[in-house]
Amino acid sequence: MKPYNFYLAFNPLFNEDRAWKTQAHEFHQLLKDKKATNSDAHMYWGKIQISEHSETLNLANFQHVVGENNELQMDSHLFISDYQHMWVAKVVEVLKEIPDPENTLNFYKNKKVEIWFKIVDFDLLSNTSAETLNILNQIHVDNEFYNYKIKEMTPFTSGIRFPMIVQNKSQERFFNKTTSNHKHRVLTNNPLLTSQGEAMELNNLMQSFVIPEATFRRIPEHVRSQIVHAEILLLEAQTGGKKDRFKLEQAILTYLKCLETLLNETFVAYLKREEGHRIWITKDSTFPKFMRSAMDKDKSSLTRLKESTDVFNLSQIKMLLDTPSYFPHTSLDYVFRGKKSFWEYCRLELRSTLKNESLIELRNKLTIHGDVKSHERELLLVRNILLGVGGKGIFNDVIEAWFESSGLEMKAA
Repeated sequence: MKPYNFYLAFNPLFNEDRAWKTQAHEFHQLLKDKKATNSDAHMYWGKIQISEHSETLNLANFQHVVGENNELQMDSHLFISDYQHMWVAKVVEVLKEIPDPENTLNFYKNKKVEIWFKIVDFDLLSNTSAETLNILNQIHVDNEFYNYKIKEMTPFTSGIRFPMIVQNKSQERFFNKTTSNHKHRVLTNNPLLTSQGEAMELNNLMQSFVIPEATFRRIPEHVRSQIVHAEILLLEAQTGGKKDRFKLEQAILTYLKCLETLLNETFVAYLKREEGHRIWITKDSTFPKFMRSAMDKDKSSLTRLKESTDVFNLSQIKMLLDTPSYFPHTSLDYVFRGKKSFWEYCRLELRSTLKNESLIELRNKLTIHGDVKSHERELLLVRNILLGVGGKGIFNDVIEAWFESSGLEMKAA
């Protein structure tokens, strides 16, 4: 199961700079500072050789993985863990020596580093041991680089040599798109870096909405983190007896963006996988549109869906739900025959909710502060519809319908 990725563990007790919680926290901040002024900035994460007697790493294998992923137009991920935290990095090159040592941590000075990963994006996925264990359990080994298999990683997996070439059962594309205006995840606001931990947040949040925890864990990580972020914004908007209208609107907009992203990770991803080679879309990263046909159209302004990583807005998704025969070469009823339960939910329930609750109109208006005249109660109702206060919400329904159709982990196309 490709793409292949990388995984290694590090020891935070080796950290020499006590100003930082771990080496990874310092690495994150330094890369973030560099990216803030230079979009092309990078840093290197190294694997220190612990013993002269360690088995020699085959650098060519790691370089081959990056090259193969590039051919597949897939990112190479490096999962980095101290078994409490789990970080993910976007790797663009693997090296034996680095030409610019100023782009790494002082921590590596005078240490023997056996392999370097050139990293252009970096983010924290979890900061509790329980959540990190959940992510580790998604990482497994079943590839041509090892003469053994590992069903799932745990902190107690023995007999392995870091770094490892691994697979991720979820196949999630962590750096494909962010749910903010930033191009890089390292520049986004990550609540896990400013809170006691996602697990603690979820314990509180689960009491206020009814997404079962098992279902919540199946939502892509970047959407989960933004749901938590929206809840934090909402709390901040209502604290101290004062109503912060701007933060309230930002919270509701974040919820709606999460819905948009979730439907792109499911509905659009499946459409791309099945018909992406025959469907044309406009080259517009801000508001891409599905084309009914590319006949007699200037192809320079179009691209095939399979070649796009753009996020489609709720309006475009609802348009397809309204007109299953939109594309002249096929019917969406036929395309989604392998996802029948999911398709029926989208057509019969989701489409109606998007229309009746005016979610699309609200999503468009919230991008400009002051354009929304809705009462606070109406805005909070949107949260209830999505999260499920008083009943099952859209997030819960989308995930349940998606997995009912296959029983497989969510993949991006």
